[in-house]
Amino acid sequence: MSKVTNENKKIIEKNLDYIGLNLNKIPKFLNEFEPLNFRPVQSYDENLYKVYKYVDVKDIQILITPTDRLTDLKQRYKLSEPIFTYLDDKNEENIEKFANFLKMLTNLKIEDIEKLEEEQNRLKKEIPTKVRYENNFIWQIYYSEDTKKYFMLVPINEQDCSNMFYLLKKQLNSKKKETIFTPISHLEYSGTLLSKSEITDIENYLWYYTKDWASVYEVYDKKEQMCIKIVGTTNVYGKIRSDYVVTLKNKKEAIEFYKLLKAMFILSTGVEEDYRFTSHINKDGNLEFLNNDTVMTYDGLTEFIKSEYLNKIELLKQEIKDKSKLEKRLKRFNNIVEELTQEYLIKQKQIATFLECKKTFFGKVRYFFKKKKSDTPVVKKIEKSNRLDDVDVNKELENMYEIKEQYTIEDLISISSILNKKKKECVNIQLDINAIENKKEVLSKKVDNAELYIKEIDEHRKSIFEFWKFTNKDEVQTLNAGEQIEENKKDKLEKYFDYETDLDSLGKMVDELQRRKLSKTETDGIFAAKQVIESMRQLMKLKATKKDNETFDTKIFEKDLKDLQKEYKNDMEYINRKDFDIFGGMSDDKTKIKEIHNEKHREVEKDKYKVLNINLETDIETYIDNLKHYLNLILESLNKIHSPYNMSIYKIGDNSSVESLDIYNINPEIPLNVALNSKQTDISLCKINIKENTPIIYYSNIMFYDNFNKTLPLGMDLSSEVLIDIDKIKIELCNEEEFYINYSTDEFNNVTKHVKIYEYNADVM
Repeated sequence: MSKVTNENKKIIEKNLDYIGLNLNKIPKFLNEFEPLNFRPVQSYDENLYKVYKYVDVKDIQILITPTDRLTDLKQRYKLSEPIFTYLDDKNEENIEKFANFLKMLTNLKIEDIEKLEEEQNRLKKEIPTKVRYENNFIWQIYYSEDTKKYFMLVPINEQDCSNMFYLLKKQLNSKKKETIFTPISHLEYSGTLLSKSEITDIENYLWYYTKDWASVYEVYDKKEQMCIKIVGTTNVYGKIRSDYVVTLKNKKEAIEFYKLLKAMFILSTGVEEDYRFTSHINKDGNLEFLNNDTVMTYDGLTEFIKSEYLNKIELLKQEIKDKSKLEKRLKRFNNIVEELTQEYLIKQKQIATFLECKKTFFGKVRYFFKKKKSDTPVVKKIEKSNRLDDVDVNKELENMYEIKEQYTIEDLISISSILNKKKKECVNIQLDINAIENKKEVLSKKVDNAELYIKEIDEHRKSIFEFWKFTNKDEVQTLNAGEQIEENKKDKLEKYFDYETDLDSLGKMVDELQRRKLSKTETDGIFAAKQVIESMRQLMKLKATKKDNETFDTKIFEKDLKDLQKEYKNDMEYINRKDFDIFGGMSDDKTKIKEIHNEKHREVEKDKYKVLNINLETDIETYIDNLKHYLNLILESLNKIHSPYNMSIYKIGDNSSVESLDIYNINPEIPLNVALNSKQTDISLCKINIKENTPIIYYSNIMFYDNFNKTLPLGMDLSSEVLIDIDKIKIELCNEEEFYINYSTDEFNNVTKHVKIYEYNADVM
């Protein structure tokens, strides 16, 4: 105590007074302690909270441990002691602990407790939408199953112990029941609504459909009524994701949700080719699952299975009929091929006999005087039946299914497997038919060639001299027609762009290209367009209507100029300080950004006031002339830079906003997030699928910095935006799509917004 300075004494006294703790008169409840018999489980993840509760502050015992938060839980608990041992300055064995408590008091900041109090006051009114909240990690509160008691473990080696002092303050001063909403560390699910294995299954099923691991919490309200909250994200369009929260209020809802997910999962994995369920957000912000635009519900599951089963039976009947027809067709082709094969072998034998005879003088004479009637043996016709008995579909289906009032998932998977087997059989027969048709064509060609050759031989048997002359000619190179292989024209593999994985490589590629092909003045113009795109677009319209040199309405330009001059006036102090620097563009003061994407550089950021020639004396004519100059440079630049990939670009706006010069974004989430932060409830998003070699300019690093020192890193680290002139490409609306997305304004409020996508395909004109 002698080492405590006067200043520290004042801090301690102030904090003790704020907490309401008198060290000379320790309340009785702080001196009471019952053994907890808490046994930490080694396999439990300490960073994972599964249970959230409102706990009465007076039901929580405070244990202090001479460790830090990262120490193993077993060690922390083993070394912990009740708080009263740290409040005891009488016993010598507790003097060091008492000194540590005073040190904790000295480091305490009252504003930290006030923040916790403000947060807990909000939590008393409502539970956060996603359950977790900003300071939930500081509450190291545990529950002993054996003694049914809560306790807080407070590591003294942590800088911030405001959670303990907040709890202590509430215990000392609360005359009525005071609760805190807190996660209970190291506590497993109770199993009241769903067992641990069922919750694990739900996590796996949801990952299968949403490709995101959901967090599942058991949440107790003030009346100790428990519900299960499942929090995660799912895709709503492309790679755009939305939060979702599923609340299961009772056992019936929990079991039905579990069974619905399980049923869909079994169908998806059992007959994946038939059932692919997709997750989405509905207009109420809830998570739903669709099968071919049909919303899946537990109540409708029985009817869905029955409807699908009966539909499969009808499809199976049709497949059996189709298989019968295909088998008949295959048999007919087999007969034809067999006849052609016999005919070809006979003709081949004739030709072989001729070729053997022509080798010798006597052979030629013998072949010439051979009787022509016997030259062509009769081909034995294969007896064909033009009528095949129709397959008895019902008889074949007898052992495949049975008609019942209700069907199970097992029944549906069974009939689906039979149907898919029949489909494969039909496909295999069709492949056999295709193969035998090709064989038939080849054999027909061979037979025709053989007939032509034999006919030519017979034509030269009119006289012995003509036959002799014919047989002395060179042999025909080939008699058989080979199978002609048609070369399939392979489509050119197009480069596919993924903004999540390819933006880094694209940025470096286009930044290097734009530094090489564009001048500093051109990059200044592109930078200027980003600041005043509305004025640039207006100039484009005037240029298109040939009013460039005529009198026109300057309201838009005047508004932009007025706004810029207002910003200039507000930044006057900084501008004057910067302009005074004698080094100009080569300055190296503290206002300059020195690092981009973890790469250091010595470049100066472009000044929009200098680029646009803005000061308090700038008039409208000067401003417009400057924009005209930059617009001409931009149009020239668009002829130099082209897209290296097929890619999609996005902007907020409906289909009427796709026109003229405009700025789009490669990443759809950036413009979408801007709209989500606005007051709009209905959002329109334009998507243009541009092709390789489309004129386009990228807002790479060179557009934002003057690279005098040649140290600027390559890439698109500052923006994923692009500048494009819609008038230079041909666009066609190809698709309209709608979805809902959840947006959290804060921990307690969630808003569901409607988004409509207008998708265009673009071709270079």
